[in-house]
Amino acid sequence: MFFKMMLLSFRGISVVFITGIGGYLIISGLKPNRQYMDFISKLIIRIALPCLMFYTLATKFTIEDVEFWWVYPLMAVAINLAGASLAYAYMFFDNTVKRRGEFGVLVAFQNGVFLPLAFAPVFFDSGTLPYFLNILFLYNLLSVPTFFTLAVWMVNRSGGINIRLRDFINPPIVATVLGLIFAIFGWGAYVPEIVIKPIAAMGTLATPLSMFFVGGVIVTNIPKAKAVDWRDAVKITLLKSLAFPLLVCLVVLIVRPPEYVGLLLILESVMPSALMIALIAPDDGVSHKIIAGALLLTYLISIITIPLFMGVYGALYG
Repeated sequence: MFFKMMLLSFRGISVVFITGIGGYLIISGLKPNRQYMDFISKLIIRIALPCLMFYTLATKFTIEDVEFWWVYPLMAVAINLAGASLAYAYMFFDNTVKRRGEFGVLVAFQNGVFLPLAFAPVFFDSGTLPYFLNILFLYNLLSVPTFFTLAVWMVNRSGGINIRLRDFINPPIVATVLGLIFAIFGWGAYVPEIVIKPIAAMGTLATPLSMFFVGGVIVTNIPKAKAVDWRDAVKITLLKSLAFPLLVCLVVLIVRPPEYVGLLLILESVMPSALMIALIAPDDGVSHKIIAGALLLTYLISIITIPLFMGVYGALYG
């Protein structure tokens, strides 16, 4: 079971990387500037991601068939807080970290939606896939609001920027709340197709636009990065891709939660850093270099770490 899960995971991550390389090559040919990156950023945060969250929750989200459904969104918050605690515990002993907020966010928050969605058809057949997607959406119910509150606070606090309460009321959070309301009251089935289809179409742009944006961040910042910038990126990668999933696997081994809970915990813990981190960090010539390096390294090493830790899951539950 260990090697079977490793092979399945490698297939899934290979598909994602081929898509990401294509996006990188396209972006590198465009020679993106700051105005281009700002436009892509606003398109993702204000339109594509809110449409994806609302459409997913309003039309695909159900809780009737999931026992203790409320546990899954709390798990996501717990994973993020645990990752942040690990990062700040490390920084307590290492005073050389340049941007503590960005460092903490890169360790705490992972690609919790897009990559697992790409993996799902590899792991599950047509009979079990809908159930897994349901708990995946449940798991990520609070992940976007948590990111656009806690992560925004961490980054801005690190940079000495004062933020107001209204800064937390942003399109992804509003879309999540509205989508949840539509799901709970069953209103999603009554939204006219002429409305829901354009929303769904815009939502499908969230993943490729995020890849293009990160590709632009890497293209414009990696060539300028110095050794000191890579130093923090390597530390983030070791914590995010090795130390944290090891700790989660240890917890799963001791507690032995139900199979799907164990799957989500291990799968989410080993995911690379969230692409959206590049959207909220200040473009000050320092943050984006660290973020670009950390994203590049965590995604590259995930070719090895995701199959490895999913193999551990297969051994635990096989």
